[in-house]
Amino acid sequence: MEGQHARDADPARPAADVRTLPVQRFRPGQHGFASYGSEHPQWDVVHAFVRQGLAYGEKVLVLLHPRVSVGELLSLLDGHGPPVSDAWQRGQVVLSSMRALIAPHRRFTAARQWARLREESARARAEGWTALRAYIDMAWVEDLGADVESVMRRERSSQHLFDSGTYSEICAYDDRAFTDELLAEMHRAHPVNLLGSVGSLHAVRETGADGPQLRLTGEADIATRAELTRALRTALAGTAPGHGEPGSPASGRELRLDLRALHFLGAACAADVLRACAAAPGDATVRCTGVQERILRHLGAGSLRSLTLVVEEGTAC
Repeated sequence: MEGQHARDADPARPAADVRTLPVQRFRPGQHGFASYGSEHPQWDVVHAFVRQGLAYGEKVLVLLHPRVSVGELLSLLDGHGPPVSDAWQRGQVVLSSMRALIAPHRRFTAARQWARLREESARARAEGWTALRAYIDMAWVEDLGADVESVMRRERSSQHLFDSGTYSEICAYDDRAFTDELLAEMHRAHPVNLLGSVGSLHAVRETGADGPQLRLTGEADIATRAELTRALRTALAGTAPGHGEPGSPASGRELRLDLRALHFLGAACAADVLRACAAAPGDATVRCTGVQERILRHLGAGSLRSLTLVVEEGTAC
């Protein structure tokens, strides 16, 4: 599998893969991995995570280092969009820390943490919120002097917290504080991995049941258009007659694109997708959502006889 991604290319970061989503597509009941650092501050992701929770009617628990104050958090969040002070005042957004969550205990155990998160989830629903979502900065590991191995075991065996669909969690790792090996292991252990920054685009070539396809994740807009066109050119090159493994058809292989994990698809980028489909030597199939289908048809998708649009609602815009 070959991957390329725009504005998310720090070699120290675990590579994005087919489980990767933009934070705006994070859903109730999911357990996600995120990493941040000097090149990718966490606040745009935190802000989008909080905003999404408010829109869903969820209670949002933000667990940061104890040194982060309420005023500092609200200032950082408000700096990325409309104020969240009202949500704070009505108790829909709560700042805490792992130290406070497990108090009066001082030692971390997975069972202790799980019990407290279940209590907070039940409390959120009792208060009238649809679910609880938590953003957990893993700086607490150092703050509490927790054993890294026990934390890793917790991450691998937490699925029971999410089975009801009323609790979701992002575990955010500072890539300056954890080893590359641990980051890679945690990347593998989480069912969902988040793009490192809001507004980025990730393109990955994968092999599915129907053959190779190009999967796009994130935002396809003017800022990421150059990366999109490069990815489309590469995908087109793979459809050339006789390209690839022995037995490739002389007429060219089918071009398959998956747009469902895009949070945003701009008109110019949608037009680029259609141009790539028109240039394909064989048929083209684009998996998309209803919104994306309307954009593509408005731009003339119906005039391409070789193009099939497969509409599947899911994780995309």
